[in-house]
Amino acid sequence: MTKPISLLKIITLSLSLLLSSCSSPIQRPSPGEEPVRLQAVPREEWPILSDDSDSGSLERAVIQSLNYLKNRPGEGKFRFGPKEISRREIIESLTLFLDILQTTPDTALRNHRIKEEFQLYRLVRDQEPTSLLLTGYYEPTLYGSRNFTPPFRYPVYRLPDDLLWVDPQKFSKEFEGRNWIGRLEGNRVIPYYPRQEIDQGGCLAGKNLELLWVDDPLRLFFMHIQGSGQVILEDGSLIKLGYGGTNGHPYFPIGKELVRRGIFHPGELSLQVIYNFLQNNPQEKENVMNLNRSYIFFREVQGGPYGSLSLPLTPGRSIAADFSFFPPGALAWLTGLKPVFDNRGRIESWSPLGRWVSVQDSGGAIKGPSRVDLFWGNGPEAEMAAGHLRHPGNIFLLLKNK
Repeated sequence: MTKPISLLKIITLSLSLLLSSCSSPIQRPSPGEEPVRLQAVPREEWPILSDDSDSGSLERAVIQSLNYLKNRPGEGKFRFGPKEISRREIIESLTLFLDILQTTPDTALRNHRIKEEFQLYRLVRDQEPTSLLLTGYYEPTLYGSRNFTPPFRYPVYRLPDDLLWVDPQKFSKEFEGRNWIGRLEGNRVIPYYPRQEIDQGGCLAGKNLELLWVDDPLRLFFMHIQGSGQVILEDGSLIKLGYGGTNGHPYFPIGKELVRRGIFHPGELSLQVIYNFLQNNPQEKENVMNLNRSYIFFREVQGGPYGSLSLPLTPGRSIAADFSFFPPGALAWLTGLKPVFDNRGRIESWSPLGRWVSVQDSGGAIKGPSRVDLFWGNGPEAEMAAGHLRHPGNIFLLLKNK
């Protein structure tokens, strides 16, 4: 009986050491600044509901959200801006929306029914509508092997056995909404190994944690940022990889550092620009990547890719958002910009985006109400779209009238 008591004391005494590796809380407004909140949109100010994607993908996304919500235990409450709503309210909203979608093919009539049955809520600050930053993510494709054999020299790790998850809310309510990840060193809990110690220090080597080996450390780094991927093996077979866990260190956007150094202006940044810079500057590559101490562990999955709700993501319909503000599974109208490709797969212009999307994922860099990440799928165009999308957008959450 002494071991559990001893471990409890160890964790209690070591909580402060984990502060450097915990996820940052949502940024609070400056003194005197009103926080962003949700406000009902008057009918005359609704956006034009002209969905620019196909109804089949929308139907699949809504059904996935319904399956998730119906299989959750208990009643459940979610934050909906300044108020709480029940899981039942979200389920009823999605059920009604799906019925309208399936029984009303005429677009004008469908939109009329939506306006009659639902209310939209938008982000406001100081009574004025506020926009968000709309970015994109995708499922990368890598080439690899089950065995270490050149050129496949870079490991994809599964979740280590010595990784500890600590729920600090059990010790103090002041840590509500936070969780810490670490490891035992003797009788102390300390932060888990950062990227540099894993990739260059080899602290996980020889522990039978390697799922696969890939040929490109940069593409592997970007797969860590995306949280999932697929690997084509030497025999042509395809392995799907899903998110398996994290080392607990906060995500750091390396593009921010390249801007700070004056290498790029903010408007020049894209995934492709950063990749090419690191590829062409090998002396900088490891140092810059190590600035992002966060490290993602993977697991083999069937199907997918899956978001943090363990739901298959729907390209163009699934979004990653902060669940402390946007209820998981909720439906929303999203506006922004989308790329227009030429016949060589390059972006030649940007056109307006407007479509229904479902909150089905979250991410280490997606914090607060002013960030949304749109999932684009896989393939070259998805990678190009996700890598370049960084534009203002607007989101309107949908809820059934009471």
